[in-house]
Amino acid sequence: VADTTRRPFQYPESFLLRIPKADLHTHLDGSIRIPTLIDLARQQNVPLPSYDPTELKRTVFPETYASLEEYLCGFGYITTVLRTPESLERVAYEVAMDAYDVGVRYLEVRFAPQLHAIPRKLAIEEVILSVNRGLERAAREADELDRLSGEIDTCNSKEFSNNSSQKMIEKMNRISGGAHPYDPEAPPHYYGIITCAMRFFIPVMSPYYEAFWEVHKGEDPHRVFGLASVALVTAVNNLRNKVEYSSHRPDDNEGEQDYILPIVAIDVAGAESGYPASDHKEAFDLAHQSFLNKTVHAGEGYGPESIFSAITDLHAERIGHGCQLFNWAIIGEGAGRGGRNKSNKEKEEMSDDQKRAYVENLTRYLGTTRTCMEICLSSNLQTMPELEGDLRNHPARKMIEEGLAVTFGTDNALVSHTNMVRELTLAAEAFELSPGQLRNIVFNGFKRSFMAKRYREKRDYNRKIISYYKRVEREFGFSVFGSDYGEDHI
Repeated sequence: VADTTRRPFQYPESFLLRIPKADLHTHLDGSIRIPTLIDLARQQNVPLPSYDPTELKRTVFPETYASLEEYLCGFGYITTVLRTPESLERVAYEVAMDAYDVGVRYLEVRFAPQLHAIPRKLAIEEVILSVNRGLERAAREADELDRLSGEIDTCNSKEFSNNSSQKMIEKMNRISGGAHPYDPEAPPHYYGIITCAMRFFIPVMSPYYEAFWEVHKGEDPHRVFGLASVALVTAVNNLRNKVEYSSHRPDDNEGEQDYILPIVAIDVAGAESGYPASDHKEAFDLAHQSFLNKTVHAGEGYGPESIFSAITDLHAERIGHGCQLFNWAIIGEGAGRGGRNKSNKEKEEMSDDQKRAYVENLTRYLGTTRTCMEICLSSNLQTMPELEGDLRNHPARKMIEEGLAVTFGTDNALVSHTNMVRELTLAAEAFELSPGQLRNIVFNGFKRSFMAKRYREKRDYNRKIISYYKRVEREFGFSVFGSDYGEDHI
């Protein structure tokens, strides 16, 4: 039972495991299991610094990194082994099951298909379909675990004649030392796919990019970056329009089915300074006109104007990270396209008062439009030295105080050694979240999702999430604290 007299609230790990969660910001490659990386590398004769899991974790995926560049260096090994349909499907399945095993009910997985595609051998479309097969299989299995969890207390596993069901029961008994989030009364599992463009790329990053540079040899690099993004959106739109691909669950209403292929959004990731969002405007205009949602990595390694550009140039509905939102002092610093003087001269000449007003107006706009901030605490601890290792210094605290729509995600489960239970634990402790605040932040993840269902069905699903969450609250004694904002806010 919760201790009702202490502040900040102490949330048992079992409570954070049981509550339904949405993870809207998780990268496929950065969430691979280390044993899987080693296994795939051996199968494909890909050299790794070490084939020992402990040593590989220590040297390539340590707990802390000196810089964002060091943080990203391990991704080269990962993407190299993810260039077959089988490896992509396997890793997608494992990433999703790892999330579902800690109580994630809705998952959006993002990846850059152009990092995995191989011209004339593995097309962008097949990359996406391979990932979808893995995610679909995981959702089916997680729903089956929900069903079986209601029977395991009254039935011996031998009573199940289906061998696969017995294996899943054994798995359910092993996870989390016997604790698990599966429940026959819980809402089902769903997922969405987010395809990432890259702000910057060079030929050695993938066979696809090598061929792309060869075709566009001699062109302005920034134009090449934008053209690659247009090619990605075009491929995604063609796939969405032509593939007859059933989702993993029929709708209950009138025999209708879920959207054919749950590609729910486009993203752009990579270095911000020197590689502005405007390079990708044509691609995101095309996505916008095609009713494809937009989330943009922005304000992670660059100032508030990067967030502004994501909104104005790329129609961003969510912002990945956005940690520099309130850092008015760095407005005008860093390199824009064509160099600092060309890109940022106007902002460099702004007074401090003008910079503060710029941030205030930007924050007000984000709040009014409910543009969701996707915060990844473990990842930020590794790449933001200004935090000094203390999440109490994280700008998410002020985002919450300002009433912005905030959700927490894992970013890269392997690289950041995390999962959604850990992310919520870190948030609750660092920001001293009350039960009402925690509840509203968790609900944000579902409300701001790009779920590939009709809107009325998404609302019905979210109501089931709310109902189930409150049931778990009652079991742990947190329901007496109510909401900090009231039902209208929820």
